[in-house]
Amino acid sequence: MIMKALLAEISFYEALFKVHHTKGFRLTYPIPLPTSVAGMFGAMLGVERSCMKEDFRNFLFGAALMKHSGFVIENETFIQYKTAQVQKGVVRTQLMNQPTYLIAMGGPLDKIEEYHSFLRNHNMVYLPYGGQNDFFLEKFKVNHSADIIQSDLVSNYAPQDLVSEIVSKETVLNILPVMQSESNNPNFYFLFSGRLKLKKPVSVVKDILIALYPLEMFTFVQG
Repeated sequence: MIMKALLAEISFYEALFKVHHTKGFRLTYPIPLPTSVAGMFGAMLGVERSCMKEDFRNFLFGAALMKHSGFVIENETFIQYKTAQVQKGVVRTQLMNQPTYLIAMGGPLDKIEEYHSFLRNHNMVYLPYGGQNDFFLEKFKVNHSADIIQSDLVSNYAPQDLVSEIVSKETVLNILPVMQSESNNPNFYFLFSGRLKLKKPVSVVKDILIALYPLEMFTFVQG
């Protein structure tokens, strides 16, 4: 089966892609996971969330960070009700400020061409959002489609246990936990810049080396 990748640039005023396993402090992934990328494409294409696993069963997803204006820390007040008691508190929330991502959706050639044509004609069904529905879209642009190849070099993210080495001294990354089935180690490497060399090839977008992963590898929670 011939596979291609549909690429799009997407910007948000702020974004919060909540890190798994955190309590008391809400952290954001610097790059949306494949499940969040699928949610963005699903919204634009009008795919219902309940149908996404089945409709995107033969697809791969990934994203890379193009630019951002740093992190923002906000304080959020919450009210918790417990058996006639009301408890108030404040939790700190980390946000990505003005991020722009290159998001990618890999799939069968005929479907990618169909989706490409649909979005190029500005037939967006719903607006995607930056992890949660109060983080609004700023800009969106459909790019060209691209070839998918197998490579052991990636430019966006990968499970820590799959990483063989950091390729260059200029590499900047975060290590954060992700609910995934690749290994018992939950840690993922998220790249701001540079390259990672993996222990085995994965599907990537040719030339720009955005690694693409199937949805079944992740716990399906958008944001």
